[in-house]
Amino acid sequence: MHSNKFLAAWPLATLLILALAWSPAAPASPGDPVKEVSESTARVLQLLGENRERLRNDETYVYQLVEQEILPYVDFEGMSRLILARHWRTATPEQRERFTKAFTDTLVRAYAGQLAEHVDKRIIVNERRSRVDGNRATVATEIVVGQGRPNLPVTFSLRVVDDRWKAYDLTVEGLSLVTNFRTNFNAEIERQGLENLIQRLERGDRDLVQQAAEQ
Repeated sequence: MHSNKFLAAWPLATLLILALAWSPAAPASPGDPVKEVSESTARVLQLLGENRERLRNDETYVYQLVEQEILPYVDFEGMSRLILARHWRTATPEQRERFTKAFTDTLVRAYAGQLAEHVDKRIIVNERRSRVDGNRATVATEIVVGQGRPNLPVTFSLRVVDDRWKAYDLTVEGLSLVTNFRTNFNAEIERQGLENLIQRLERGDRDLVQQAAEQ
């Protein structure tokens, strides 16, 4: 067990994904992902801080914010392909599409509501530990938790999709979100089959996502 690392990190991590989302319009070619995150984080945190009450009290606004400003900058198809691994190769095109949509929706519903609790956190981007290699990049960050607790290291894996950097995985203290979901969803598929997993996600089974994040 790795306690609730992903449960704690996911809503905080969306702040950095937001940083990419609120960067200036995508250029003809992708810019420096480290620089984009560094320059955007302060602006995004200020914006969220100014809307903290609405984030706490208006659930519709929170989901709208996530769907419009975060999801376009996360490579959920790439994430889904990595999570399903060999099952992606044997899945039908319809199952791939349904899994990606259902996983995305359930993940958002499970964690978006926690976003307001973290708008006062600080995020440090570590340029020295970040790497850019062609159309792939890792951006190392630390979330300042405060209250005497150590910072939470979160590393984002990004790739260029449609001339824009998009996140497809995040690693919290060395533990990969994609790997964790792959292990747990694979076990579920072995027990009940891929179609059953998709149907549970389509029903909005948050327990399925949260259990995977906690294992």
